[in-house]
Amino acid sequence: QRHVGLEEYSFTSFMSKESEMLVWKAEGLPSDGLSMENAIVILHSTQVPYIIDPSTAATTWLKGHIKTLGGTLEMTTIQDERFTTTMELAVRFGKTLVVDEVDTVEPVLYTILRKDLLRQGTRLMIQIGEKTVDYHENFRLYLATRNPYPTIPPDAASLVGVTNFTVTHSGMESQLLGLTIQHEQPELEHQKSQLLQQEEELKVQLAELEKSLLQTLATSEGNILENKKLIDALSETKAKSITIKDSLQESEELQYSLDEQRNVYKPVAERGALMFFLMRDLRSLNHMYQFSLNLFLRLFRKALEAPAATGDVDARIAHLAQTLLSIVFAYTSRSLFKTDR
Repeated sequence: QRHVGLEEYSFTSFMSKESEMLVWKAEGLPSDGLSMENAIVILHSTQVPYIIDPSTAATTWLKGHIKTLGGTLEMTTIQDERFTTTMELAVRFGKTLVVDEVDTVEPVLYTILRKDLLRQGTRLMIQIGEKTVDYHENFRLYLATRNPYPTIPPDAASLVGVTNFTVTHSGMESQLLGLTIQHEQPELEHQKSQLLQQEEELKVQLAELEKSLLQTLATSEGNILENKKLIDALSETKAKSITIKDSLQESEELQYSLDEQRNVYKPVAERGALMFFLMRDLRSLNHMYQFSLNLFLRLFRKALEAPAATGDVDARIAHLAQTLLSIVFAYTSRSLFKTDR
């Protein structure tokens, strides 16, 4: 990015708005950057999204988001006896179908993934299994699995848009930091959300002013320098633009200050992320040692609920880190076989 002059380029900012991402976060999508990028891919991909979601948080968000948009949602699993029938009805009536537990791409899905459409007069048809059914253009398909290592055949890899929500170290830190702030300083999280929303509104106003300015210049007649009405409109637009830019600058400074306050609790998030990956690495000793993200988040929330000894922030952070270590160690110790203790 540095070599092409895009040091401040952000994929999420380019493809979406802050207001949209705030709504997704309120609907239950994890707030880390990876989850936001994956959500954008899911909602804008031309391919059928294949969602690898061990914690099921993203799949739960997607189902709620579709319902919020007013779409007709159908849910099924690939092992369901009525799976083919459910898919036929969804395709015919333009429903949104979310298929869970798709550990591999089954052959029955290929015609839909490839969009092998047949035209009969004005009707679009597609073959599902042994039946040929009408294809509704509003039909949408989402595939999801909790398996972090699904089997995707080579001929299906180019037909699906894989979005992997398997947690990364930085993503885990971000998620745990958000949980900590929500519990310890909920007003900071509220202020940050309001600030991001205010910034988005200011950016929208600035874009509208620029559009209005171009429209005014395009529709002006005669000599621009002698058009008093046009000059007054340009002066007013310039004044508003300066005010909005100053407000944006103040907002950025305030956001930087809020981020500094939030980062005070970062050591707790770092310790939590380290413990989670240590627990996950125990499976190298024995395949039976499987610890899910949801389990660890429950342990983390339990540590946050521990009463504070004093009102000092540094002492509280040290207490949280020690409490989390004790809870995780006790739980893990009970889970180990005697030979591995």
